[in-house]
Amino acid sequence: MQETRIRVVYSGRVQGVGFRWQVSQVAENFGVTGFVRNLEDGTVELLVEGYLGEVRGMIEAVDQKLKDFWVSKVEDERKGDPHHAGFSIDYL
Repeated sequence: MQETRIRVVYSGRVQGVGFRWQVSQVAENFGVTGFVRNLEDGTVELLVEGYLGEVRGMIEAVDQKLKDFWVSKVEDERKGDPHHAGFSIDYL
């Protein structure tokens, strides 16, 4: 099975509302690694790595659970080996 890496940037009311913490809670239900962090421009970056079904499932769960907070998102998918050992909330 091919592993993948998807980066998602969420914009909207995504900082100061527990967005990152809730994303990390969702990640616990999936076999993924990566991180979530606030960016200086007011957006939140999510990087998810793992098998495609798990990665897509996690992103869909985040989208659904936090749909009242984000207004737009941009995804970028790349194939390759994962670089992270677990899932974390990172800080710039």
